[in-house]
Amino acid sequence: MNTPKQHLNEINIIRAIACIFVVATHAISNYLKNVEVDLTSDQYIVFIRYALLCSTPIFILISETLISRSYPTKLPKGFFRKRLRYIFIPYVLIGAIVSYRASAKDWTSFLEVFTHKVVFGHWYGFFVLVIFQFYILHWLIGKYLARVKPIIPLILSFIISFIHIYSYVHTPGYKEFIETNFPFWYRVHIFSWLFYFVVAFYIGQYYDRIFSFLNNKIWIPIAATIFSYCLILYDIKVRGYTRISSDRYDMMLFAVCVFFLLVALIRKFNYNSKMLVMISHFSFFIYLTHMITISYFVRLSLTFGENFFSYVIIMVFLTISTSIGWAFLFYQTKLTQFFTGRIKYLD
Repeated sequence: MNTPKQHLNEINIIRAIACIFVVATHAISNYLKNVEVDLTSDQYIVFIRYALLCSTPIFILISETLISRSYPTKLPKGFFRKRLRYIFIPYVLIGAIVSYRASAKDWTSFLEVFTHKVVFGHWYGFFVLVIFQFYILHWLIGKYLARVKPIIPLILSFIISFIHIYSYVHTPGYKEFIETNFPFWYRVHIFSWLFYFVVAFYIGQYYDRIFSFLNNKIWIPIAATIFSYCLILYDIKVRGYTRISSDRYDMMLFAVCVFFLLVALIRKFNYNSKMLVMISHFSFFIYLTHMITISYFVRLSLTFGENFFSYVIIMVFLTISTSIGWAFLFYQTKLTQFFTGRIKYLD
């Protein structure tokens, strides 16, 4: 039977960074709703906003990377049961709160909104449904992928994901086909994330070899990250592809490059942070709850002025602190622990 390998410090750090990036992304969106901004002159906001969109793909990459590294050929007994309890149940319960807030506060309206959001994934918690598809794929084809050299699966999965996302954005007929025949939210579709699954699977399989190689060639992920981000800027400025979404087709290379760069840098300089490690332990709950409270902090954040950076930093701090505070309180009883899932930091 396979046994999990020792947890990786750099993964904890990156998970926390991705979590902060997600909250910052929504803080920026909130800022642009409440503060009059000339994005033509303040283009740095645009550059930062698109760069931060890599956060959700990185969070999803981490999930499969850890599974592939710990269980390269076979999932352990009880794998799905634990994830249903610690991941899916919090998804449903927090989703129910989000659904109630968005409903007309009556039973019929609540059930309608709950079905739309939680069952079919039309909310920011959709990434949980993507992660569960990764679990199923790993269970079904992981042992076969492990026997194949990475290059062909990587190329094929990239082509599938790229064509799917590109066609959804630029081909009205394909978009209509997906929205008519795919019951879930389009962002849940596995084709959008297939490349990330295959990349993460092989990262997990060859983790130590990959990052031992990059330790002395840090220029490779740096150059790749700069190049892939320039592709995004080219699409924005030249091609007019301004979609604000983590499942952009030009985000695939950038998100993977940022992940490689972060792991390589953290390992090379042996970076550690108790604060980031703590945030990492709460990251899943922060992901699920941050949008519930973020809008309430607008007025408080604006008391410090309308400066972009002060607004975003204060909003991120308040939102993450509130989510962690809720988690501390909820973790005190077995009943409310169903909302948080397992948080090892509090065990």
